[in-house]
Amino acid sequence: METKVNSNAKRTVIKISLVAVISLLLLIPLAMIKGVIEDREQTKDSVTVEVANSYAKPQTVSAPYLVSYVVETKTVDKKIEPNGKQTNVKDYVFYCSQVDYTADVETDMLHRSIYDVIVYNSKIQISGKLPITEKSIIARDNKFRFKLTDIKGFCNPSQLTFGGQSFELRRQSEEFVADVVFPQGAKAGDIIDFAFTFHLKGTESLFFNPSKDGNTTVAISSSYPHPSFQGAMLPNTRDVKDDGFNATWSVSSFNSSSYDDMGVKFVDPANPYQQSMRSAKYGMLIIILVFVAGLLVEFLTRKEINPIQYAVIGLSLVLFYSLLVAFSELMTFGLAYIIAALMTTGALMFYFRAILMSRSAYVLGGFVAIVYALNYMLLQMETYALLAGSVVLFLLLCIVMYLTANMNNNNELVKTE
Repeated sequence: METKVNSNAKRTVIKISLVAVISLLLLIPLAMIKGVIEDREQTKDSVTVEVANSYAKPQTVSAPYLVSYVVETKTVDKKIEPNGKQTNVKDYVFYCSQVDYTADVETDMLHRSIYDVIVYNSKIQISGKLPITEKSIIARDNKFRFKLTDIKGFCNPSQLTFGGQSFELRRQSEEFVADVVFPQGAKAGDIIDFAFTFHLKGTESLFFNPSKDGNTTVAISSSYPHPSFQGAMLPNTRDVKDDGFNATWSVSSFNSSSYDDMGVKFVDPANPYQQSMRSAKYGMLIIILVFVAGLLVEFLTRKEINPIQYAVIGLSLVLFYSLLVAFSELMTFGLAYIIAALMTTGALMFYFRAILMSRSAYVLGGFVAIVYALNYMLLQMETYALLAGSVVLFLLLCIVMYLTANMNNNNELVKTE
């Protein structure tokens, strides 16, 4: 009888080893599924670029500045110039001492094939202060300039108010320019106030550059409830609610050169690819849990599950993620998850029933459903996912320890008989 016990122990070790090897082999199709998710996300990104090229690209608004074109004369050899003087026009760039951006943003969702792309139409006001320099006073021309990432999104500009006078903004190459004149009696050291508004279209994100030599403030408000504040500096204040958000930034002249752009990206919280990829990262854990449950059922019921059948079970668990991605492209992620989980759990329950020919098949199928429910719960708990997952794994380990605690006693019983 001792030989029989040793034989059973060897068979158990071999079975566990085979199941472990099958688990490792399933990493291959699981990696392929992750590749499919990444490929679909890249396709979605390509569609976003196509929409942006047609509508308007993600926008970055640069701080205005003044260019003064000064006529300068210098003495040269009369062989070069008969009168001994050469005249050149040199341009000098002067930055604002204060720039204030205010943006009111309304978002919309454009549909291309099965993909959704977030676009926006914003009303932007730019105001500030610009110091007058001696070069600007004697300049032949003074041009007020500012840039955008994609001028295609620029529309409905107001007149530029500059020192109490109005000037027209016009497009020049990739910039917008206004030929400005200082108020009568202006002198070096005076400060000029300016302001103008316009509408700006764009895709997914809106950013602003600070003035290089001055203070900068940015205030963005929108009815979109899912902002992602990005850039070199996060907002000083923010208020995000279900009906929208308000955020403000402030950069002083002491460190304005240290910062690049600042602004917001309008995030799609229902992005199926990010959530599917997060779910797939738990794929091997789910496979191991189901395999351990299968081995426990074998031990408790004395019903055998063939290694090939374990491979089929594992492939079914991997196929779940393909179903999840396919359905989530057409509906909300939550509904897609429920449908994919029900299909996988139902198929496995019938398969367990055919293998075990007992009610324990429904227990094992119910365990698969519980595992998928716990996985979905972890997906919703971004901040505490690790803590919750660790606690769940610990509880499952305690259950396994309890169910396997009498394994040696059973072997001794067989040996005595």
